[in-house]
Amino acid sequence: MGRKIEGGIKEHQDLKRFTASPADVTAKEQIDLMARCWFSLTPGRSEPIEHQYVDGKTGVTETVKITGHPEHGIATIYDQDLLIYAMSQWVEAKRLGFEPSRRIHFTPYQFLTWINREPGGGQYQRLKDALQRLKMTSIQTTIRSEVGKRTRNRIRQFSWISEWEITEEQSEVRGVEVVLAEWLFESIKDFHVLTLDKRYFEIPGSVERWLYLYARKATGGPAGVWKETFKSLYQKSASQQAYKHYASALRKLVKKNDLPGLRLEQVSSAQGRDMLLMERTEKRPVVESKEAQVQEAQLTFLERTPLEESWENVLEVMRRQIGADQVKAWLEKLHLISLEGETLFLRAPSKFVAEWVENNFRQKLTNAWQTVGQPVSSIRFESKGPKLVA
Repeated sequence: MGRKIEGGIKEHQDLKRFTASPADVTAKEQIDLMARCWFSLTPGRSEPIEHQYVDGKTGVTETVKITGHPEHGIATIYDQDLLIYAMSQWVEAKRLGFEPSRRIHFTPYQFLTWINREPGGGQYQRLKDALQRLKMTSIQTTIRSEVGKRTRNRIRQFSWISEWEITEEQSEVRGVEVVLAEWLFESIKDFHVLTLDKRYFEIPGSVERWLYLYARKATGGPAGVWKETFKSLYQKSASQQAYKHYASALRKLVKKNDLPGLRLEQVSSAQGRDMLLMERTEKRPVVESKEAQVQEAQLTFLERTPLEESWENVLEVMRRQIGADQVKAWLEKLHLISLEGETLFLRAPSKFVAEWVENNFRQKLTNAWQTVGQPVSSIRFESKGPKLVA
């Protein structure tokens, strides 16, 4: 158990403490936070951030309202780095077979080096300020407020972190412990996350940071391309600047065209409105140097769709259940086609492989998809032979 936190919430005291790994963990972000901006693009914002929209899948009107403390303001998109770090650590531990809680311990050095910042200087004070804003920012939302069809609005209110504690020595922060919000924790437990390019943390401006996150989600489909009007992006970003200045910023980003793994282009709609075309870039040729290979691996993550992300997590679940050798021999030979309703379509290289997987792993494979939050009840295999239905 983690040690008691002075003044901590009683229900949090018994949460088992999860200690972050110093290893280079892949960056993950919660998907709902990428669809619209839930963080301030400017420091000291006191005006609430509000979003209201109809969910395309459920037809339900969803609402988000984010407010900050008068002294600290709303948590910024740079404060969000700390949440990304905590979520990424948790997801990695889960994939390795551990059962981490939402109570996470780490050192400032681990966090700062992970986001490519030099420890020391004013970084420790900025870390403490970020913790304050994340704790004092209040979120009210109907999103993910209930599993299944919702017949009435249910609003949940929380802060990004339920509580935090720091250990100081000679005026320097030596250790940090945070308890993630339950709403956030529930979504990452379902692997409701996407992988980010680690170069995200090198993006200097707040507008381009949010645009990268949004484009990462929007281009997740098979085509890897998405177009949207400047006005729509302006509304989703919750920017406080005038629209003409925001549009000017987008045009400058198109000229720079240097967001990691993305290509931007200004186009026009049929009605003549300014639109931004976002496209995932092709995988770069493999270079021999170790550093280039690591960077190349990050780009391959960028090309995964949400369904492919789930497949990656399913394979991890199956490795723990049937062993890595069996997964490599049979399941890694399968290719995703689509998920239609509750039926998953997979392509096998031969009828023999399809029949073997269907006869030996069908139920475990179906259960694994449900474990990672995908409503799969049947699997249809395609091969050169007749189709097989699981």
